[in-house]
Amino acid sequence: MVDLAAMGVWALVTGGTPLVLVSVPILRARISDRTIHLMLGLSAGILLGLSFIDILPETFEAASAVGLAAQAVPLGIAAGFFTLLIVERQLIRRAHAEERHLEGHIHFADGHVIQPFGTLAVSALAIHGLVDGFVIPLGFELGGAVGTVIVLGVALHQIPDSFAALAVGLATSTDRGKGLWYILPTAIDTPLGILLGVLFVGTGAALIPVGLAFSGGTFLFVSAADLIPELQHRARSLLVTLSIILGFAIVLALSVFVPA
Repeated sequence: MVDLAAMGVWALVTGGTPLVLVSVPILRARISDRTIHLMLGLSAGILLGLSFIDILPETFEAASAVGLAAQAVPLGIAAGFFTLLIVERQLIRRAHAEERHLEGHIHFADGHVIQPFGTLAVSALAIHGLVDGFVIPLGFELGGAVGTVIVLGVALHQIPDSFAALAVGLATSTDRGKGLWYILPTAIDTPLGILLGVLFVGTGAALIPVGLAFSGGTFLFVSAADLIPELQHRARSLLVTLSIILGFAIVLALSVFVPA
């Protein structure tokens, strides 16, 4: 049985992080591309760590315990991976259509022109944040230690995501107040995901491994197929690579030191 009070607390934490960042005046200045790259690298490493160290091993074990077919978990992972792939392709198509009507705000990194993220980036962050929240109640259904590592990893991951959303908001509008409205989707997505996860848990234990596998597939897509290739293309920096490894190491440390 999911602890609804605990889920409410984590919903406030994950939803409040972006709003706290917006309220800090120094963060309203232009955030450098280098800072964003380091933050996204950290985020990618955290997602990889959550997938490989916590979500996927526990998912295979839970699937075996409830008697699911051996193919159920790989198919769930593939479903999550390809769902985000299709969703992102649709978002890119819409973003290209918007660019025909809107002037771009140009960024530079390593001498290359970077077009604005705009609606595409915020939509992608919001969808991913929804899955971040969804996996939290499922993790706690498998055990306190697993759920704690997942929720701490998601909370830490929320910080770089919030920086990215804040950068998008400030870069895509000359009106600073209007730009900050881009933060709101990333403030409500994870709490909504937590609510969906709580409802999903109520459908029965047999479906929990499938939901976890789906979430793991989305995490792998965002980190290994989306963030890391993009970071390698835009910022071929040793520090960015180290930030990815650091994110993975943080999750590993949490898994080792959080008591079972």
